Amino acid sequence: MLLADPTGHRAQFAIDYPDEYKRTVYDELLAGGSATVLNYQLTYEYEFGSEQRERPQFATDGDRYYRIHVDTVRTIERDWWEFYLDLQNGDQPDGADPATVPITSLSDRDQQILQKAMEAAAADRDPAIDVGSQGPGSRGVTYHHHLDPEASDLVPSPPFEYLQHNAHLFQARAEQDTIPVTERTFTAEPIGESRSEYERHVRETVLDVDFSTVSLPSAATDILETATDGRPVSGFYEESPPMSDGLEAVLTQLDAADHVGEHSNYGAYTTFPNMYAIYDGRWYEFELAVYP
Repeated sequence: MLLADPTGHRAQFAIDYPDEYKRTVYDELLAGGSATVLNYQLTYEYEFGSEQRERPQFATDGDRYYRIHVDTVRTIERDWWEFYLDLQNGDQPDGADPATVPITSLSDRDQQILQKAMEAAAADRDPAIDVGSQGPGSRGVTYHHHLDPEASDLVPSPPFEYLQHNAHLFQARAEQDTIPVTERTFTAEPIGESRSEYERHVRETVLDVDFSTVSLPSAATDILETATDGRPVSGFYEESPPMSDGLEAVLTQLDAADHVGEHSNYGAYTTFPNMYAIYDGRWYEFELAVYP
């Protein structure tokens, strides 16, 4: 929850923003109290049953601790270049001389763009996915405001028409499209000047329950033991409907029981994420998943 490395969040583009820009956004946010970015998410809001919640995210500049909030979210449009590789389902066109990777004449950045376009076109899957019919803006590599199209040989005209890779033939194209992107404004709320103040704030505003302070039936304790077992990476507990008394007791302490309806009400896979608790002296992030 504490953002130690401001470069850890990826931009929501195939090619990430530069680390220097991310640090600038981070410094602007903490120093000025707000920052506006495109397709870049420092924290987010999500549905928890019928309730809208915000994932807790904290940051520090070394002198103070801050809680990051989502202030505004809106969709805007930008005229940007995109580079695509479209899967060709028919026979190879007469006279085609497809390129193969690596294309050594390309710069390191163009090699990276080409690789991302190949991944977007699912070139290594069998069968490959036809992305050519999905339209502009769907599966291309976007030349966003921190990716200079003038420094790329792939736009406006790729230096090759076709690319052969893993028995699949792709046609290269570049288009300047109107791209919808998400503009988010984040704010930074000062919450303390020491680590102890930060930890107290987290306990008071984020922690749902310290299970050592409540009395639980043995069935609920068994569920927690199973869910926190941690093998091989994270533990989990599952049961068939209807919900057991033990699970209901756990969810009640996590302030989630009132948000979970009858199993028959769910027609789609539904999650209740980001529930925080201390169990057996350790912090855990719990998530409930309901399968129809």
